[in-house]
Amino acid sequence: MGQSIVQIFKSSLVMVILLITSIAALALILERFWYFTRNRFNPAKGLAELRRILAQNGLPQALDWSKRQNNPLGRLFVVALENHTLSGEELSDLLYSLILEERIRYERLLGGMGTLANAATLLGLLGTVTGLIGAFGNIALTGSGGPAVVSKGIAEALFTTAFGLFIGIPVLFFYNYFSKKSSDLTMALESVAERLVVMLGRYKQPQRVERPVETKPVPSPSVVQPEVSEDTTWKF
Repeated sequence: MGQSIVQIFKSSLVMVILLITSIAALALILERFWYFTRNRFNPAKGLAELRRILAQNGLPQALDWSKRQNNPLGRLFVVALENHTLSGEELSDLLYSLILEERIRYERLLGGMGTLANAATLLGLLGTVTGLIGAFGNIALTGSGGPAVVSKGIAEALFTTAFGLFIGIPVLFFYNYFSKKSSDLTMALESVAERLVVMLGRYKQPQRVERPVETKPVPSPSVVQPEVSEDTTWKF
């Protein structure tokens, strides 16, 4: 086209804006990668480990273990264990509010990422229009249409289009990827919360039965035996 990339950047404001857009989009993508990597969790493995600790070591040890899990699943366990005395419906509402907060954290900056993906494509089209306007303007000024006259405008038009698509397509891909990942993790937390409410409900049942047994000098074996066997029926 008769011009280097550096010359096109110097002569085109759209290319400069696209360069800034690409840097901002790359920063958002890296930040989301870092966040999702740092807060990843395994729902099935985490719930099974919590059930094991709760059954073998009791609620205080399960709470300590949950606090050491620096991820959304650990925060869900902590809130559930600290409020295990609530009814099942109240505990479900409390956990659902926590899941909404986690979803807000998941989707943070995704709106900006989607905006940059669309903006980069549109800026590329804007550069195409301004480049063609410049090419026709040079033809009008010189009165001829040779390659030396139109090359600057055509180069700006093609490079801005290509640069805009080069930015917009990958950013749109990462936007859809992080949006899907956010939705999947939110659904996983909702599934764990429902199982957790049932599990804590089962955990509280033996405690309610043991209370009258301790106050009476002669406990009735017909009441205690069926309740002890229920701990082994947890299936998740």
